[in-house]
Amino acid sequence: MNPVAAQSVPKYIVKLNGTELPQTDAAHLQQIVVDLRRQAPASCEIQFNNHAQETDTYDTRDDLGPGTEVEVSLGYESGETKKVFTGEIVGTQVKLAENGPRIYVLRAFDGLHKLTRGRKTRTFLQQKFSDIFRQIVQERGLSGKADDTSFVREYVVQHNQTDLDFMRGVASWLDFDLSIDHLNDPRTVRFRKPDVGGAPQGTITYDNANTANAEAPLRRMDVRQSLGRVVSEVVVRGWDPAQKKEIVGTATQSHLYGTMDGATSAPAAVSASWGETERQIVDYKVFSQQEADMIARTKLNEYARSFIRADAEVQGNPALGAGGVVKIQNVGQRFDGSYLLDQVTHIFTSKVQSGGGYTTRFVGERCAW
Repeated sequence: MNPVAAQSVPKYIVKLNGTELPQTDAAHLQQIVVDLRRQAPASCEIQFNNHAQETDTYDTRDDLGPGTEVEVSLGYESGETKKVFTGEIVGTQVKLAENGPRIYVLRAFDGLHKLTRGRKTRTFLQQKFSDIFRQIVQERGLSGKADDTSFVREYVVQHNQTDLDFMRGVASWLDFDLSIDHLNDPRTVRFRKPDVGGAPQGTITYDNANTANAEAPLRRMDVRQSLGRVVSEVVVRGWDPAQKKEIVGTATQSHLYGTMDGATSAPAAVSASWGETERQIVDYKVFSQQEADMIARTKLNEYARSFIRADAEVQGNPALGAGGVVKIQNVGQRFDGSYLLDQVTHIFTSKVQSGGGYTTRFVGERCAW
């Protein structure tokens, strides 16, 4: 049987506080949108048509209010569903229009939203960033899994910031994931180096002949290549006041985490076109040689992944998640290969809606071709 035809009927499962949505509510569900990102809380929006229940509106129900746990699984009638989101309702919305249905919307975020509660000013002394991360998630009643950041900071200041803003700033400098893997471990926050060499979560194939033989057909893709931010070397400069000497950390193309199935890396491409180029970083205070080297390497990799960026839409695939890797085929020799998923959006629309079905959209990055 054609693998795509076997997956033609999409399916969803929504659970509220562990109980599957009853048929009376499922009949009113119009749309589910799950948005997953590498360095931000995942969000979920569930939309109901409340037009037939003017005397018993959804917004009067306590079981659909803030704090209710939400689980969403997506897939197809032909196989098992996969969990794409676990979180809790933080807000609701009612939409009204003349001669239109009454729409009720649930908005939920995953456990990372707990890091947004309140602002703090404090100083962390003689700790690694990975240790600071563990302390913060434990304070919020969450579990965390972190890659060891290896170097110890003399001090780190959280200045009138939410825990989320503070940790996102750290994750951005280190080019780390700060997210939850809803598919495999929806109760644990990850703080890790991007796994560009990880096993692909799926293979996406462009089938221009429309033979429907693809494992997961590519419906739309906008891919662009740019060397605008790419450099062949990154230099991080700092000052050691105790020893009264300069700290210089460097990174070159040999420090790439991987080439993502590409034959020519972004730093090599920029060197071939304009010779050796470097970027100096002096606005980040480093305390050791080890830290300077690590920041240089993370920045080199971050800049390199801006080389190729793809915005794509595929047949719904619940296995795709932010921070994972997807493999793309038949787009072109230079653009075929692995992409790190920076953002993934799953959209399920009821069959009663025009254009109903299940679609996955993603933004992917690649450091070579």
